[in-house]
Order: sequence, then C-alpha cells, then structure tokens
Amino acid sequence: MAVTTFAAIDVGSHETTLRIYEISKRNGIHELDYVHHTSRLGYETYSTRHVSSHSIEKLCKILNGFSLKLKEYSVSDYMIVATSALREADNNLIVLDQVKQRTSFQIKILSNSEQRYLCYKAIALTPNSFHKLIQKGTLIADVGGGSIQLSIFDKNALIATQNFPLGSLRIQEILQNMRNVTDNYQNLVYEYISHDLHVFTQLYLKDIKVKNIIAVGNQLSSFVKYLSNHNFGNLLPFDSKGNKKDSVNRNEYDEFYRSIISQKPEELSRELNISLDKASLLLPTAMIYHNIFEESQAEQMWLSGITLCDGMAADFAERKLHIAPAHSFADDILSAARKIAARYKCSKEHTGIVESVALKIFDAMKKQNTLTRQERLLLQIAAILHNCGAFINLNDIGENSYKIVTSTEIIGISHKQRMMVASIVHYTTGTFPEYAQFDDVFEKEEYIKIAKLNAILRLADAMDRSHRQKFRHVTLVQRGGTLYITGHTLYDITLEQGIFDTHADFFEEVFGIKPVLKQKKEF
Repeated sequence: MAVTTFAAIDVGSHETTLRIYEISKRNGIHELDYVHHTSRLGYETYSTRHVSSHSIEKLCKILNGFSLKLKEYSVSDYMIVATSALREADNNLIVLDQVKQRTSFQIKILSNSEQRYLCYKAIALTPNSFHKLIQKGTLIADVGGGSIQLSIFDKNALIATQNFPLGSLRIQEILQNMRNVTDNYQNLVYEYISHDLHVFTQLYLKDIKVKNIIAVGNQLSSFVKYLSNHNFGNLLPFDSKGNKKDSVNRNEYDEFYRSIISQKPEELSRELNISLDKASLLLPTAMIYHNIFEESQAEQMWLSGITLCDGMAADFAERKLHIAPAHSFADDILSAARKIAARYKCSKEHTGIVESVALKIFDAMKKQNTLTRQERLLLQIAAILHNCGAFINLNDIGENSYKIVTSTEIIGISHKQRMMVASIVHYTTGTFPEYAQFDDVFEKEEYIKIAKLNAILRLADAMDRSHRQKFRHVTLVQRGGTLYITGHTLYDITLEQGIFDTHADFFEEVFGIKPVLKQKKEF
C-alpha cells in the first residue's frame, strides 16, 4: 500500500502553521504533526498595507524552523501558501523574494476563490457527510483573520458565495481605538458587521431556508476546547450517547456565546493555554458566528475544525493519488456561473445552445491542440456568461460582459483563470487583439489558449446569432484540414451562415483547420 507524506504550510494573518500528513488511498488523510507560530502579518497589512522588514525576518526564521521539521519527516511533497495578509500587502513581491532568498521556500499567494475552494475540498472529504448536508439549505461560514466567506448550498448545488472584509483580526484592528471610548464593545462590533450580513441574507437567503451552518476557521479549535472545559446548560462536550459533539443548536450557541464574552482575553488565554493574541480574537470571532446564526436563522452549526492546511492536503490527495471527494465541485462552479447568468437575465435557451455547440467543437479539436479538461471548463463558463453584458448595455456587450466577469468571484477557479474567462467573452466580435495589448497579464501560452477558446466561442455564438435556436441538433466531422459542422434544421440560416463565415478565418488561423457550416434539412 503506497503511503505518501505531505506537508502544508499556511502563512496566515495571525500565525504561520505547518501540518504534516500521511496520505494513502486505503486510510485517506491522517495528520502526523502540527506546529504553529504567531507571525501577526495581518496586523501590519490591515492597518498599513505594508509588511515590515522585522516581520519578514521573523517569518523567515519560522520557515527555516519548519524546514528542519520537513527533514525530520523526510518530506519531499509540500505546499506553502499565503492569503489576505500578503495578498493585500503593497510590498508582497518583495516579501516573496526575501523569503525565497533566505529560506528557499517559494510561497504561492492564493486568490480568495482559490483559498475557499481548497477548504471546501477538505470539508467534502471529512466524515460529516457534506454531500448529505447540502441537500437542504446549508451555509458554509469561513471566518478568517482578514475576511468572511459565506457560501450557500441547496439541493446539492452552490447557489451563491460572497466575501466580506470582516475577519476577526481586521475587525479587532479597525475597532481597537474605539474600544476605549465605549461601554458596549459587543454592540460596536455587531453594528460594524451586521449591515453586510443582512444584505447577503436579503439577496440570497430570502427563498432558502437555512438548516445547517458549517463553520470553518482557525479559531474553531479554541472554541471546541472551551466547550470541553465547560458544562453549562445543555451544552456538553459529549452527546447523550457519549460521542464527542461537533455541532451546536442555536440555543446552545447562545449559551456558549454569553459565557465566552463574559471572560477577559487574559482569562481565556490561561484557561485554554493559548497565546493572549489568539485569545483576544475569540471575542470578535464568536460575535461573527453569532451574527451569522441570527441572520440565517439556521437550526444547527457544525464545528468542522477544517483548516486551509487540510484543504492543501485534500487537493494533493486528489491530484496525486486520485482520492476524490464524493461531491463534484466542477458542478458547483458551473452552478455558480448559471446563477450569475440568471442574475443578469441571460437567455437560458441561447446560452444552452452556445454551451452545447462550443463543447462539441472543443471535444473535436482537443486532441490536436493539447487542450485540457480545465480549459474545457473555462470555455463552458465563458459560454454561460458570454452575453451577460447585454443586461447593462446592448451597444458593447463584450466590454460589459468582461467587466461583470472580472468583478464577480467564482469559487473554484483562480483569479488568473477568471481573467482568462473575461478575456474570452470580451472579444466575441471584432478583431482579437495582439499579445502586446494584454499588458503582460498573461503568459504567451495562456494567450494562445484564450485565443483558441475565443475562436470556438465565436463559432458557437454565431450558430444562434438570431437567438431563435434554429438547429434541432448539431454534428461534427473532421476530414483532413476541414471541420464540417452540420446543423439539422428547416429554418433559413442565412444570418447564422454569414456570421459563422466572418469568424471562420480566425478559427482557421489559431487551429490550422478550416471550419465549414453545412445545413441538413430534415423534418
């Protein structure tokens, strides 16, 4: 039985963490060791947007210590990432360079959507039956130091997701000066976070009854420790059958909340044997979860204990050992794209035809052009969203669609991939720009992929230019240097044929194959 040792390092806003895992197909993912050190990068970034040389030096010292731990376990496979604390720092490139020079570690700064996607993968691999919970309204509340991510699932699909810059560390940093001039710090925090959460509720939860909250965040381990140390009301560390509890209902959480906010950070630090910095974050974190509980009116909150490191391990297990979660996250990505399209009143009939034809063309061309399943997904998203800009203005649909896609987060694809989708939908008409016009946003290989996917989308869109879904079905056959695309219909397709021919030259240019649209009349 093949067993792999994998290490995950999270350069977080409050602390830098190393977790070492043993991974195998038979036993799944098992944590071997856990080391963490306070680094406080978020304190600087959220207040000054700059990481000091002192903090860089401390981070490098921590990482060099982690390097010794990797050697101790003979780890060769590892991943090291950073999130908002470096993502928002104005000197993050300098930080990355200094870390590489002093430690040999190359940190990857995750986009917000990549960060959350990794956590969701870990949740889906845990034994809390994630895929069963999300059959009914389930809200994943991922509370970090820098931000909150709320994602609502219902009927096994991702309905909506939204990020708020309201993490526990950021709230503490922003409100700490006001704390000395108010008698009700809890109310101050509540006022600060409640509006955004209420807007999310009004926009996305009006027609969904939320049954479960899955709580994610680095502070949850301290929460669980607190529960284990206390016995108040109905909130016990074990249920009636003697099993350790990993969930609380609303009444139990209220009781827990009232208890924890009555204690000072110094008291919590001593009781839970955690640093004073970490204890001071328990109050704003507890308030955030309390507000989410109240706004969503959920029945139950599951304390998942999932971390970003667990997400990295789950991602590694899926990529290298093919240990896949029961839940299909590719379907979630497409579900989210369809929800965005519906928000901007896109025609389901039109986008459905364009999506179907685009995927058929892609499948016909992928072997000769080394296009992967990931590019197929990007094309599918682009087909779903290519016409969303019409909601804003019919005069420049491509430009407006580009702006919508770049401004809308899609969990499961990276920021770079979202920019690729935006560029694909941007140029469905007119001349496709030269590489120099992209201002070094993309590598040359990425530019070629965008051009190829755009060429496919142009042809697929042309085949329903009238938005009347004239073709009953479409078949494709490649002979030599020609791709014959046959549309089965009795309708007049003069418009579709003309637009198709306009885009055929660009398709031939990027693929080296001439596309030809043929009509087969059949009843």
